[in-house]
Amino acid sequence: MKARLGTARSMVAATVLLIGATPVVEAQTTRTVNPNAPRLVVGTLRGADKKVSVQTSEEIRSRLSADNPFRSLTVLSSGDYKQVVEQSGYPYDEALTTGDLASLAKLLRTDEFIEGSVEKTATGFVINARLVLTRDADLTQPLPPAEGDRVARAVAALSRSVQDARKQIDSEKKCYSQGRDGKAAEAIASARAGVTAFPGATLARLCELGVRVGFKQSPDSIIRIAQEIIKLDPKSKVALTAVANAYKEKGENAKYTESLTMLLAADPTNMRLVEDIVNAFAADGKWELATPVIAQAVKDNPGDVRLMKLAFTVFMNAKDYKTGLPLGEEMVKIDTSAADSAYFVKVIGAYDADSSFAKAAGAAAEAVRKFPANTFFLGTLGQSQLKSGQQAQAVATFHRVLAINPKAPNMHLLIARTFDEMKQPDSAFVALREAKAAGDDPQAVGGFALTIGNRMFRAGQEAFQKAQAGKGADDYRNAIDVNAAVAPWVYFADSTLTAVESKNTAGFLLAVTSFNVALSAVQWAQLEAPKQVQGQPPKPAPKSCELARLAQSNISVAQMNVTRGGRVSPAAVAQLMGVIPNIMTGADQMVKVYCAAAKP
Repeated sequence: MKARLGTARSMVAATVLLIGATPVVEAQTTRTVNPNAPRLVVGTLRGADKKVSVQTSEEIRSRLSADNPFRSLTVLSSGDYKQVVEQSGYPYDEALTTGDLASLAKLLRTDEFIEGSVEKTATGFVINARLVLTRDADLTQPLPPAEGDRVARAVAALSRSVQDARKQIDSEKKCYSQGRDGKAAEAIASARAGVTAFPGATLARLCELGVRVGFKQSPDSIIRIAQEIIKLDPKSKVALTAVANAYKEKGENAKYTESLTMLLAADPTNMRLVEDIVNAFAADGKWELATPVIAQAVKDNPGDVRLMKLAFTVFMNAKDYKTGLPLGEEMVKIDTSAADSAYFVKVIGAYDADSSFAKAAGAAAEAVRKFPANTFFLGTLGQSQLKSGQQAQAVATFHRVLAINPKAPNMHLLIARTFDEMKQPDSAFVALREAKAAGDDPQAVGGFALTIGNRMFRAGQEAFQKAQAGKGADDYRNAIDVNAAVAPWVYFADSTLTAVESKNTAGFLLAVTSFNVALSAVQWAQLEAPKQVQGQPPKPAPKSCELARLAQSNISVAQMNVTRGGRVSPAAVAQLMGVIPNIMTGADQMVKVYCAAAKP
């Protein structure tokens, strides 16, 4: 509709000149226009019944013209209003929007305009209207509801309200003029004079508010006058904006966001305001409070990608994935560029938080297709594959990361963990060596090796205890094999870890598992040794010789490391230190006997 008004500017301007130079004609009277008097235009009221709207609007114009001396106010007649709006392309019986009526009022060079609505009631009619200053359509004076059993009586009540409200106009004009001239104190005094003339004044108070804001007076003084206006006009955008900014300046975030929410209710189509409110809630971490605001904005503006992006961020941070994920899918369908890296990070995180690991893997795979060299998404894909049970695929994905960045932090360690889960210890050990070579955190690398070693150590202890109970060759063989497998892990852990306590734990495990091997080897060697006959050459005993040498080497390792368990298990250390010398002596003697007999 504004476009039609814009194209008719020249016609309206011509009409204005005509009106300014000729008498204003009403059906009942003919009055001479006072060129210095304020000018007012009454727009066609909104209403369900257009006939009633037109009738009421015309009666208001006539009544205001009759009730106000021509020297104090010039009201644009219904005939002139009809001519102007129809020449501008509008139907006379339709109400203009506030913006269009404000533009028309400016073109007509009027100082004020009235807009509102009229409705039939059970007892007659009610008119709800407001007086607006043409220079700024946000400067409004709400008028009390005007009721009557007939249109004329409702109009008479409205006319009285307009006359009362206009008692502040001269003071408001002085305030505005003095404020422009930099006379803040005088302007505020004039505004207060307007309030004295009409206690329910919002226009005069709005001028005082404008002066205080313009001259950067204290937030408390701004809040005080703004709250006075809000009590009279809860939808005053000027007052709500001022009070919100004052609370923000004071750092009262809760009241700031509350004021912004009230402002949005008064100005629901203001998308900048929606963003301000959402950002205010976000700054306080109150994402859930922002969701209804942004949800309504998206509903009112379908297909607005900018709003959808903001809404997607809000819902994701509020953890409302049920709403946010479908919105995100719709958003990227409309604008594929919206599927940026931040989008995929949020989507993958949402699916992951919801334990929808297969969907997280799917989203990560889509991100990798779009950003194939992005190691973050490759790593995320691998993690998602792990969580969905795709271990082999995860390892392959992690290797893709290393192909791009051979020193990708913790990637080798992640591969080692995956091989461990797949029960492939040899591959896990290789990956740990690579992790150490790549410069991964030594405490993390050594710590994981120690974790595996500890797990294997427990199995070794069980095998050792079984061998001590069974005392059979197979039991000894199993105890040796299981315990010997522990040594590389704890030795690697000891050589990699940096924390002394962790290193000592690894060293003590090495001592115990080496002792288990040594004792089992000695016992098995005795079991395998042929019976020797006194006075005859020793009988060959190659197996016992091999076991005796194994015992000899392992008991030496145990002796070197056993004291490192002093803080971990002092009782066990004391016990082992008492036994180790005996095992060492026995192993040495066995080597002399069995290995000498084994020589050709």
